[in-house]
Amino acid sequence: MEERDELKQELGMLNVSLTFLLLILFAVFLSLWSALIQRKELELAIEGKEPSQTPPVYFLRQAGSAITVGCLGFFLCLALETRAKAQAEGKPAAKRSAQTNVLASLLVLLAAILRLKDLQMTQEQTQTPLLEETTLPD
Repeated sequence: MEERDELKQELGMLNVSLTFLLLILFAVFLSLWSALIQRKELELAIEGKEPSQTPPVYFLRQAGSAITVGCLGFFLCLALETRAKAQAEGKPAAKRSAQTNVLASLLVLLAAILRLKDLQMTQEQTQTPLLEETTLPD
């Protein structure tokens, strides 16, 4: 009976993992959508038309990045849990593999956080007028 409960628990965790993988796919879709909008803006600029007809891509990119960070945080937690189980079992190969997965998950999460933060800072700098522009007389 204990083995069956453990299998049910693993199935539940796999279902949650699949949900987060679907969210990552959705984030990739948002990124693709923003790239297609940017391509359209470039095509309009080449034709000499005003690109104001296209929606802003910042919010799509920010949403995609935020979703990605959240999902990667989940996968880091999952890797930490797997490492704890591997250490309890004491199998050297499983422990090494679990440790590698924790490090990989951490690095990927940090990269996603850096990209999100950069996106936010870039957006803030493009929206905030320069001090010199706001204090100089007309």
